Amino acid sequence: MIARCVWLAGVAGACAVLASGCAGRDDATEAFGAEPAATDASNAHRSVFVTECAGTAAGWRAAGVVSNRDDVEHRYSVVVSFVTPESTVLERTRTEVSVRPGATENFTTETRLDPVRRPDTVACVLRDVEQL
Repeated sequence: MIARCVWLAGVAGACAVLASGCAGRDDATEAFGAEPAATDASNAHRSVFVTECAGTAAGWRAAGVVSNRDDVEHRYSVVVSFVTPESTVLERTRTEVSVRPGATENFTTETRLDPVRRPDTVACVLRDVEQL
């Protein structure tokens, strides 16, 4: 009986440790590999979206928009990964865009891929946005 109580106490303690480590975590977001919500002020005042992902004669192209809801102009670094359906990263590109206060600007980034060996389907995945 004592051994069973000690075992139950150990299990309860382990559960408490695991639960405390998960506090404040957004499992739904992390399960899909998305970035957690931004907590600093610069990230809270911008929106970035990939609006186009298409093959070109030389490779693949991603286009999108960056919105700046701040009262001052900002420069942003936008990183896009070109990914196969099997999640293989073919290339990662970075572009910079300046956005006036309260405005939205377009961005475009391209990668060169061998037209013979490139997959027919490539996803353009927004990987990172940083205010410069």
